[in-house]
Amino acid sequence: AFINDYIDDLLRNMRTQVLLKRLQPYTRIRIAFISAELNVPAEDVEELLVSLILDNKIRGRIDQINGVLELDSAKSAEYWHYNAVQQWAERLSQINGALAQRV
Repeated sequence: AFINDYIDDLLRNMRTQVLLKRLQPYTRIRIAFISAELNVPAEDVEELLVSLILDNKIRGRIDQINGVLELDSAKSAEYWHYNAVQQWAERLSQINGALAQRV
C-alpha cells in the first residue's frame, strides 16, 4: 500500500526526466513520436509537456491541431534559469551599492 501511494509520482518524475533529455536536440517534434519513444499514450505526453511549459522547464507551445511541440529555441531551461539568476544578482549588487552609500 505504501509503494502504491508513490508509484504514480515516481513514474511521472522518471517520464519527465526522460522527456527532457529526448527534447534537447529538437526545435519541433511530433507528440506521436514522443509517445512512441516513451511508450506512453499521447494524452499523457501532452499532459507532461503542458506541465513542463507551465513550470518553465521548457519554452515552447503545443500545436494540438498538428500534434507538434514547437520549442522557442534550442536554449535549455538551464540557460533561462542562469539568466534569471544573473539578473537577480545584478539587482542585489545595485541595492547593496545604494545601501552602502547611505551608511
